[in-house]
Amino acid sequence: MLKAVIFDMDGTLGDTLSLCVESYRRCVGEHTGQTPTAADVEAYFGVSDRGVLGQLLGLSPEASNLPIVRFAQLYEQLHAVYAPHPFDGMRELLRRLTERGLRLAVVTGKEPYTALPTLSRFGFGGYFEICLYGDPYSNVKAKRMQEYLDRTGLDADEVIYVGDMPTDIEQAHRAGIRIVCAAWAPDSPKYESACRALQPEAYAKTLDEFENIINGMLLP
Repeated sequence: MLKAVIFDMDGTLGDTLSLCVESYRRCVGEHTGQTPTAADVEAYFGVSDRGVLGQLLGLSPEASNLPIVRFAQLYEQLHAVYAPHPFDGMRELLRRLTERGLRLAVVTGKEPYTALPTLSRFGFGGYFEICLYGDPYSNVKAKRMQEYLDRTGLDADEVIYVGDMPTDIEQAHRAGIRIVCAAWAPDSPKYESACRALQPEAYAKTLDEFENIINGMLLP
């Protein structure tokens, strides 16, 4: 029986890709005088905030002169412009899932610098019992999923992960957790072939489809 749903954040809870990209571009531009392209930024996605920023600037994620505070400031300032709301219907969906008795959590590649402002702006603070973050050196979502199981005492077959990228499917498989591919973001079609090839448990193009999948998993 399904007991918990773990959500990715960017592209799953809200359309925050452009927010992330523009925050990095502006921060790097301020720091170096040269603004990277969106492709330059996206090439480093998979690691956490400090990891992406460090690679764009040629600095260690632990460097004292890494402008992570300025990056976080830009992220919060631009949130209202680039990602003012979660996906339509997401708040209502989370409410219904909790009413069905499901436990909800977040496993994201972001760090608290950006994850917490997004949860706050989207009004999600009360829905997620646990939020586990990324690492500046590698994609650790599988490790975080296992950490969630360890902390809650749940078994892998009682949990699903919801993420939008091929790497999310790979990480869930590595953790032995089923995954529903979240394909409701505007840019999801360009990843569809790669995601389907990795054989997620299900592929949902709308929140209604996703909720129907969840309801099916809750049937005795």
